[in-house]
Parts: sequence; structure tokens; C-alpha cells
Amino acid sequence: MIFKEANVLIVVDSATQAAELQLLLENSGCTVWLARNGVEALEILQHRTPTVIVSDIVMPEMDGYQLCHQIKQSDKTKQIPVILVTALADPRDVVHGLACGADNFIVKPNDEHYLLPRIQYFLVNHELRAQEQVQTSFEVLLEGERHFITASRQQLLDLLISTYEQGVRINHELRTKHDELARSNSLLHSLFHFTIGITGQKKENELIDEALKRVLQFPDVAATWLLMPEKGKENCLVVAGHSGLDQLMQPLTEFDCINQCPCHHAVFRDKINQPTDITQCPLLKHCSHQQSHASIPLLIEGETIGVLNVVHVNGEAWSTDALDALASLGRQLSMALGRARLFDSLEMLVEERTKALANSESMLRNVLNNLPVAVLVADQDGELIISNQEFSQMADGVVIQSLDQFGQPLYIEQQSTSYCDPGRWLLHQTLQQQKACRNILLDIKTEQQDIQTLLSSAVPFFDRQHKLQGAIAVMQDMTEQRQQDLQMRIRTRAIEASINAIIITDNEAPDQPIVYVNPAFEQLTGYTSAEVLGKNCRLLQSQDRHQPGLDSIRRAIRNNCKGNAELLNYRKDGSSFWNDLTLAPVVNDRGHTSHFVGILRDITESKNYRQELEHQANYDSLTGLPNRNLLNDRLQQAIAYAKRHDQQFTLAFLDIDHFKVINDSLGHTAGDELLQHIAERMKRQIRDTDTIARLGGDEFVILLTDNSPISTHVRRLDKLRQQLIRPVMLEQQEIVISFSTGICRYPMDGDTSVTLLRNADTAMYEAKHQGRNRICMFKPEMNTIVQQRLQMEQAIRQGLFSKEFLVYYQPQADLSTGRLCGLEALVRWYHKEQMISPLAFISLAEQSGLITELDFYVFTTVCNQISQWRNELQGVSVAVNFSALSFMDAQFVPRIRTILELYQVDPDWIKIEMTESILMHDADESLLKMQELRSLGIHFSIDDFGTGYSSLAYLKRFPFGQLKIDRSFIGDVYTDPDSAALVRSMISMGHNLGIKVIAEGVETMEQLGFLLKAGCDEIQGYFYSMPLPADKCFHQLQHREQAQLPPELYANGQRCLLVVDSETNILQALKRELRLENYKLLLAESAAQAIDLLAKNNVDIVLTDLRLEDMTGIDFLQKVRAIYPDVIRMVLSATTEISGILKAINECVIYRFITKPWEPNDLKLQLAEAFRLRAIQLENEQMKQQLLANEKKRG
Repeated sequence: MIFKEANVLIVVDSATQAAELQLLLENSGCTVWLARNGVEALEILQHRTPTVIVSDIVMPEMDGYQLCHQIKQSDKTKQIPVILVTALADPRDVVHGLACGADNFIVKPNDEHYLLPRIQYFLVNHELRAQEQVQTSFEVLLEGERHFITASRQQLLDLLISTYEQGVRINHELRTKHDELARSNSLLHSLFHFTIGITGQKKENELIDEALKRVLQFPDVAATWLLMPEKGKENCLVVAGHSGLDQLMQPLTEFDCINQCPCHHAVFRDKINQPTDITQCPLLKHCSHQQSHASIPLLIEGETIGVLNVVHVNGEAWSTDALDALASLGRQLSMALGRARLFDSLEMLVEERTKALANSESMLRNVLNNLPVAVLVADQDGELIISNQEFSQMADGVVIQSLDQFGQPLYIEQQSTSYCDPGRWLLHQTLQQQKACRNILLDIKTEQQDIQTLLSSAVPFFDRQHKLQGAIAVMQDMTEQRQQDLQMRIRTRAIEASINAIIITDNEAPDQPIVYVNPAFEQLTGYTSAEVLGKNCRLLQSQDRHQPGLDSIRRAIRNNCKGNAELLNYRKDGSSFWNDLTLAPVVNDRGHTSHFVGILRDITESKNYRQELEHQANYDSLTGLPNRNLLNDRLQQAIAYAKRHDQQFTLAFLDIDHFKVINDSLGHTAGDELLQHIAERMKRQIRDTDTIARLGGDEFVILLTDNSPISTHVRRLDKLRQQLIRPVMLEQQEIVISFSTGICRYPMDGDTSVTLLRNADTAMYEAKHQGRNRICMFKPEMNTIVQQRLQMEQAIRQGLFSKEFLVYYQPQADLSTGRLCGLEALVRWYHKEQMISPLAFISLAEQSGLITELDFYVFTTVCNQISQWRNELQGVSVAVNFSALSFMDAQFVPRIRTILELYQVDPDWIKIEMTESILMHDADESLLKMQELRSLGIHFSIDDFGTGYSSLAYLKRFPFGQLKIDRSFIGDVYTDPDSAALVRSMISMGHNLGIKVIAEGVETMEQLGFLLKAGCDEIQGYFYSMPLPADKCFHQLQHREQAQLPPELYANGQRCLLVVDSETNILQALKRELRLENYKLLLAESAAQAIDLLAKNNVDIVLTDLRLEDMTGIDFLQKVRAIYPDVIRMVLSATTEISGILKAINECVIYRFITKPWEPNDLKLQLAEAFRLRAIQLENEQMKQQLLANEKKRG
């Protein structure tokens, strides 16, 4: 209770000591007040009265002596006991304390076991001290000074007790420190020898053995072993080494550390990170009853790499100090193990880096040896350090070790016979001047007298202190480039000297400006170079920019290909001239067209002369009308066009009645003037697409090609007759004339121009016989035919209203894949329960004007069908045919757009097929319509190609994406050389213009095989599929895989040889002879059989006898060359007719001739060489196709 009733005032300037004393006393029940010095303590005493005051001596402002003196001088506080805290190290502290009235002393430091008993002792005896009034005075002589002290006996007794206790305490501490120093010295000695012993070990196993031996030298160590994690296993320790008690040897090898060892759990479960005593270790049950050992974790950067177990000599637990020493041992061992592992890793790293350095050096050497330039590296003394193979080749293999050897054995200066001075080489100059020398040309001669030009550069290199270390030189043989530069200068001079104008434009700059013109251009156009550079070539066309030839030039520029056209250009002074422009692209090193080169050849004179000749040959000099020659040409074209499109036209023969009377009476001049008046009237009444010709005298012929009904033509001719019979003023006389007109109709009245003209002439004479001034048709039965056509016309009209017309779809196949790629919509008429062929009603529909409604009926049906099939139509287009009458309708484009919008059909699915006759009516108007539809996304195909008028011209001008070869060319294409040549030309023409080609009417495997080899893109015909109704077509769209072309058509991997001989034994002998040659061998006994095999197979070589049953071998090979020009043609024959064979060889009909009987090895050798030639042909063809494909991509 004494502490609970005590109020203690602590006066200490140290906040730490004050906190310690406060905590110690308050935990014992005291109430504690704090003051930092004597002044604060006196202020507290004015308001509070503590039970005891504990004060330090040394304090700021007022120390403990002064405080004690002040307290004892005051009547209010002199009874409060004051205890001074002192170290009793200086006797003067005690003397001063007693002199100022201190009641007791407490010795520093503040030990709990000392401080609390002292204060308790003082408080218990406080009452006793209070009753004691006896004071003792005595004199103390201390260090030559006298001190007079007055104190109670209790104070003196307390001082003696404190001094005694301090002495006992100090003696105990000294003894303890002595023992600790002895143990520390022993441990330090052992730790020193332990560290020395393991420091030199670099291998981990050797380190562990040495370390365990050294651990046994530590005080009180009986045994030790090391546990380390097992590689590849998690949380598993194995014994890495042991040393000590022999009885541990056997159990240690059989001990299961994972399941039995408590230190294993301490490491992996408790995560110990400092030495720990482990008890009840089953491994020590035979050695100690305590079964105790210390486990020291070995740590590297916080990771446990092992556990060192140490057994005390008495088998007891280790003390805390010992564990601290063992911790140092563990740290030393951990660091040593870390060093060993670091050494191992460094050795591996050194090995890896050595290998990497070797690889880098090897790679550098490979790079240097593969560089196309010579590389030299020399040190600061001029000794060569590095050189590559390119330099060795320049040096002709001579080994050069220093710069002084450069000139003597290697090079001779070009202009002298002396060797080259080494000082002229850049490497030598760079070392001397210590600066870079770049792009210096040096002309030299080699020992072989070859002139070379070297482009050299050299740069010095320095160390970090900018001290020269050497130089690097690069030399490149520029001989070939110099030759190329010379060739370029020669070509440039040739261009400058050319008599043809040459112009170069920049294709990569905006608006393709002119970047070069030669002097001939300036002379031809009148423009100087400065006036045209940077401008577009269109300045030469002035305002005349719609010339037909410009389209081909623009197309060539878009497609990055060659182009040619005849253009009308204008000089600077405004005068015009004709030029033949040839355009060629220039491809840069990236494969892009960077420039175009144009060559302009002035053809004004030849053009004018040619036009004059053409006009004189084709036109009547009196009237300016076409003459018989031009009429025959146009009549032939009309026949071909009408035949191809199953159309009709009218030919009218006109003759002036009684013209001879007028000519004889008024004279030939008046007659000529009359003819001119008549010609002018005819021109005003006849359409541009029709032809008026004067055959001679008073005979005129009118060709009406618009396929109108005969009644329409009769009305038009009668209207013309009415205009022609109007009076004419001749020689101041009014002359009234009349005409007799005969009409005939193609094809009913004839299918040749001669027949038609004869029949029209006969009808004209019949008109004269009937009284003149009338129109007479060639056949009187025409009225009946007209009536029948009127009935059919009414039936068509009713059929459109009743929707009797059906749309069938004929699939089209892509020959590159064999898959379905398109459909053509074909109209069918189901009338009176029977299907009527289009041939029976299309022509009449065109003549009657119903074709437009029929065309849009079909188009509307197709768009409606597409809207239902849109998910199945991916990758498939639908072609729709339109007649010329429909196309020329003013509402054609708006109606197309309206129908597409109505059914929400993507225009990209639509392909419009049109014949050339559509374009003949008004080419400019047709082009505008096509461009407008093309802008919507609609595609165009030109139908029945090859049978029309000016086919190539329209192909180049109009935006066709597909060309359809007429079926008339396909029937005998694999047997008729003329048909084959025409078809190949059409395919080549289309591809050169960037247009896909489709062939219609393909019905046999032979036709398909030929088209595939000829490069045709697509086919249409009964061989692939007949026209299908909508439901069957939809089924085919859903199952496209069932509609593929035969896969054997594409099997072209094996070399194929066709042998033709009429003798079976010869064929069998050749079959046996060539059985091991890995050929696909085809045998034929006749030319006809061979032609069939050629059509069905990809034949590489034909080997034939010259004597065949159905034709000669040379005739057969000529036919093969015409149809399959790429096939290698060889002869195996016993004939002696050398002249015919030599002629065939000179004409390239025969590639090789082999005589019978043949020598086997020679035959095989000749065939092998022929197959090699065929392989080269195929490779060239593939490269050509690839180039075309690349040009299309760039276009």
C-alpha cells in the first residue's frame, strides 16, 4: 500500500529517463509528477506536496543540488525527503548532496531490481527518519579540500548501504563480463578459423565438407549435419553432409527428414529465420535424453537455402549467446555457399559469353565475307587487322599485311606503267590526316590489264581519350556502274538526237506533269521546254479532249501498260497536226510505274493522204455518197450482224424515172446537178445508222438496218419518195421527177450481198413495169407473212399481260476453280401449253417495239429473284440481256435504278449483256449511260463478240468487264485451226485489255479442254449446265459443290506424250520402250483419234509417223500447231522424203525428226530434251500470267 499512497515528483531533464522512471513507478502504484529542471519542480511544489522527490543532479537552469538546497531552506517543503540520482562515481557528488540536505541517493542506471526496493525502503523508514532529531557534524578532507557536513545517522547509514550494494553489483557485473569475454574470445577464434577455412573453397561440395569439419572445432559442439532442399522437389530437405558422433552416421542415412524431422517443419511451416533450439529430435534418441539440437537457417537474400543442425556436447539446449554465435556461423556459411554458387554461375556465364563472343565473331566474319564491297581495317601503325573475301578477290588472292604493300604487287595506275603509290589509297590518307575521306573514285589497272574503277571511303576511329586507334575503309567496284552510266549518256544523247518528239511524264506526281521533252518536241509543237515542264500533256489537245484515241491512252495509264493511238494535237500557234503516240510505262525498283515515256510521230501528211485515198475509194465524187465499194462493205457487216443476232434488215433500190430524158435534154451538167439535189434530200431524210449509196448513173441504194418491221420501212421509204418528187429548179426550169423503188428483205429474200442487190434491182424493175413512181416488194407473199407477224405480235402483248413469260437461269463456271461463278437470265414463253423458243418471238418483239417491255419484265423478275436468293448468291453475278431499243430509251437508266431500289438489290450482282448494235446507234449517248450505270456498280458484258462491227474499237472505248465469245466459234474450235486461232485471238485481246473472257455454247469435253488450255476465264453451255428454272437453279446455288467441273481437267502434274502411228505393233513397241520413263503415254492410230485425245488431255509432246491413214503426218502436225501451238511436235518415221521434212522444220511445224528404226537411248534423250523445252515454255507462261496479274493489281 505504500506505493499506492505515494506521490513521487521526478525531476529529470532527459525525456527518455523521465518516461522510464514514470512507467516503472506507475506500474508499482505510485502517482508520478514530472519536471524537467529545478525551476519547474519548485513551481509544482507551490501547489502540490509529494511524498518523495527523486531528482537528477545535472540539469539546465537549476541543478539537483540547488533544488535540494531550496527545498530544505523552505519551512513548507523541508520535511519532503529528496533522493538524488547519482552514479557514485565521484565522492564529491555525495559530499555535495549531504551538504545541501539530500535524504538519500539512488545509483544509476535505473535498474528495476535496485530502484524499486530502494524507494520502498526509504518510504518505509520515512516515519523513523522524521522522529530522528540527532544531527551529526563532521569535517571531510577530499582532494585537499575541507568540507563540513551535517547529517543524520540514517543518512550516513543509507549512504554506506548504497555504496556497498553498488560495489557488490559492480563485482558481479565484472565477473559476468569476464566469463562473457572468455566465451566470446573462444567463439571469435573458432569463427575466425571457420571463416579462413571455408574462404578458399570454390566448389559447393568441398565447401560443405570443410565447413562441417570446422563447425566441430567450435566450443561445446558434439556433432553437426547440413540439410539442403532436394532439386526438383518442393519442401523436401536432404542431408548434404555431416560430421561428429559416429552413432549418428547410420540413422542419418536412413532418416526421413520430411515426415520425422521437426526442423523440417520449423523451416517450411514456421518459417524460422534465426537459430532455434529444436527438441525431441528422433535422430538423437540414442545420443541424449533431451534429444535437442540447434537449427541454424542458412539464408541468402531472405531465401532459405539450407539448415545447419548443431548438437551440444551434453545434448542440452544451446544458450541465447551461443545461438547468436551460431547465427554468425550460419551467416558466414550462407555467404560462402552464395560465393560458391556465384562462382559456379560466373563460370557458366564466362563459358556462355565466350561461346557468344565466338558466335558473334563468326557472324561478323560471315557478314564481312558476304558483303558485296571490300572492307579493310588497319591499326594506327598501318597494319591490316581485318579484311574480307571481296578484298581478297580484288587483290587476286595476294596477302597484304600492311599499307606499304598496297600498291606494289596489286595495282598499276591507269595512265602510267608504274605501280600505284600506297599513299594514294584512302586508308593511308585517313590515318595520316585523321579525318574521314568519302566517295573518292580511283581508276586502276589490275595485273591482268583490266581497267577498274573503285569507289572508296575511309573513316578513322578513336579511343575514349580521342587517341587514334586505326581506320576502316570500304571499297566498291564501280566498273559496271560506270559502264551503265556511259550507256545512259549514250541513250540520253540518242533521245536528244531523235527526229521523233519524246516526252516523259511523272506518274507519281499530281496531274502527271511533264518532266522532260527533247528538241524534236520543241520543233514539232512550237513550245519550248520551259513552257511545258510541270504541265499536263492535255495542253496539246486544246479543247478537243473527247477524241476516241484518248480513251485508249487513258486506259493504258490507268492499267500501267503500253498504249498507242492516233491523236489530233495543236501547236503553240493553234495549228493542228496528227501524231501517232506510243506510250510506255517506266517501272521503278519497287515495281511501281513511276513515269511514262511518249513518242510522238508526225503523221499529218500520211493521215491526210490516207483519208483522201479512203474517201476516193469509198465515196462517189459527184454526190459525196458512199459508192458501190463502201455499200458492199456495209452490206456485208449488216448481214453478219443480222445473222449473229437473228435480225432482219431492208434493202431498197431506187431509180429515177426517165432520167435519161432529163440528162439528154438539159445536158450532163444539169443531170449532175439533179443528182446532187437528190443526194442532199436523201441525206436529210435518212438516219445516221442507215446507208445511202450511189451505184452509178441514176441508181441509188438505201440500206435500212434498224430491224424494224417491213411495214415501217415501207412507210419510211414512201415518205422519202414524197420528198424526192418535189420539183427541182434546173436551168431555170422546174423539173418534176419520180422514183421506182424495189425492196427486198434479209434473210427472206437472200443471204448474200449479191443476191440482195439483184433481188432489190428486180423488184425495182417490177415497179417500173407496174407504172413507175411506186414501191414494189420482191415477194408478193410478204403480205401473208406480215399478217402472221401481226398475230404473233398481239400474242406477245397478251403474254406479257398474262405473265406467260418465264425466266430460266443458265449457270456459268469459272475455269480457274471449276466452280459456279455466274448466271445468265434467259426468257422462255409458255404459250398455249407449249414452250416457244426465243428464236420465234424475240425478233418480232424487237420489230414491234415490245422488246423493251419484255426486257424490263425479265429484269424485274430477276431482281425479285435476287432479293429472295441474296444469301445464296455470294460470289455469283446474274447477267441480263437488253436490246438496243431498250437501251436507247430515254428512261432506261431511271427504270433500272427504280427496280434495283424497289427490290433492294445490290447493283454489283447485276451484269448487263449487250450487243455491239446498241453502241452503233449513238455511241456518245451509249457511253454516258454505261458510265452512269457503272457508277452504280452494274457490270457490262459484250455479247456475241467477234461477229459485230468495230468490235475492238468499242471494247477499248466502253467500260466492258466481260467479253462473251459467240457459240459459232466454239463448235469446231478443237478441230478447225481457223476457229482455234480466232478464239485464241479473242481471249488474248480481252486479257490484254484487262477484260475477262467467257465462251458460250460449250457442249463437249473437247471444247472445254481447248478453252482451258487457251486461257479462257469462264464458260457457259450444256456441258456444264442447261438453262434451269428458278427452283432448280436455287437448289444448285445451295449445293454448289455438286456443280463443279470434272477435276481431271486440272490434273496437269504428269508429263504427257501422245504417240500417233497407224501400225499397232509400232505403238506397242514404243509403249514397252518408254514404260519406265514415268510418262503419261497416249496412243492413237489416226489423226482424228489424236485430235480427240489432244482435246481431252494436257498433252506436252506429239510424236507421229508421217504416213497416217486419214492424212499425212505433216498435215496433221500443221493442224496441231494451229489449234495447240504450245505442244511440242516431233516425227518418228522411216520416210526418205527429205525436202518436205526440211520445209516443215524450217516452218517450225516439226521440232525434231527421229528415223525408224530408232536407237532406244537416242529416242529417250530426244524426248527428255523436248520435255525440258516444254517445261521452260510452261514456266514462261506462268511468269507472263503473274506479270499480267501484277499489272492488274497496280492498275
